[in-house]
Amino acid sequence: MNKEKLNKLILRIEAAVGVIAMLMGTILTVAVWNEGYFVGAMMMIVTGAISVFLGFKELVQPSDHVFHWLPLFYKIVRRSFFFLNVVLIGLVILTVAPMLE
Repeated sequence: MNKEKLNKLILRIEAAVGVIAMLMGTILTVAVWNEGYFVGAMMMIVTGAISVFLGFKELVQPSDHVFHWLPLFYKIVRRSFFFLNVVLIGLVILTVAPMLE
């Protein structure tokens, strides 16, 4: 597997995790709206949306190298939001699962 295909696979995984974070954030926001915890739950929606946007932007139109630092900045932001989304998804699952039992 060459570097280009691996990069596109990682971008798709980042976008998929962003979509999952957006869906879980939406469900959690609706569930806790009256308790006042919706601000933290909406963070999942925002980080997921940014992750999806940057992932699809890079898939559809790869960075033009006008600014030599911009592709590196996008990669750092994408990866940080990817790990943030993974941690938030895990946190939601581990928090909500005992409540459902």
